[in-house]
Amino acid sequence: MLLRSGSGSTVRPRVLVFGMGNTFYGDDGIGYCLAKALRECASLEGVELVSIQALNPGHSSLLEGYDHVVFIDALVDPEAPQDAEIIVHELDPSKLDSADIVLAIEGIEPHSLDPLKLLVLARAANLFHGKGYLIGIRPERIEFNKPLSQNVIKRGMKAVTKLEEIMNKLGLRPRIDYGCVEGFLRSRCRGPLLD
Repeated sequence: MLLRSGSGSTVRPRVLVFGMGNTFYGDDGIGYCLAKALRECASLEGVELVSIQALNPGHSSLLEGYDHVVFIDALVDPEAPQDAEIIVHELDPSKLDSADIVLAIEGIEPHSLDPLKLLVLARAANLFHGKGYLIGIRPERIEFNKPLSQNVIKRGMKAVTKLEEIMNKLGLRPRIDYGCVEGFLRSRCRGPLLD
């Protein structure tokens, strides 16, 4: 959503995108690879891209100053239909009551956590008050030292479309070179990506 100030100027929301996953384990690295690809292949004004292996509580500080956050990750969701390739969840910690917040914070493990718990932690620390989105990509295989599978590359491209839809909904107008993104996934994500 675009906000208008009294002078008629437009203020764009600030969005943080976490591409997550371990590129040593094939399809698990799809979110990480997508964030790297988008950095090279897209113009995303108002969007910051971060590639990480796994979330930890320290990442809550990265959310400060952002209006929205989007997580892209390989996801096996037992509640989703068997044929679901992409799952989009809206994460809004403001809808949780205080008991749910306490349970979420108590359940945080020091070395990893899920996106909703990170948002709850950031909200409890007064660092982030916006909404989050999770774009989950169903992996085909998670095996050590394997490249992304062909199916997860296709699903990754669908995830980019979902990301673009979310950005448009938020009032941003991304320009994404889909051919470049696919080329990056096919050529540069054939093995582990190291920063």
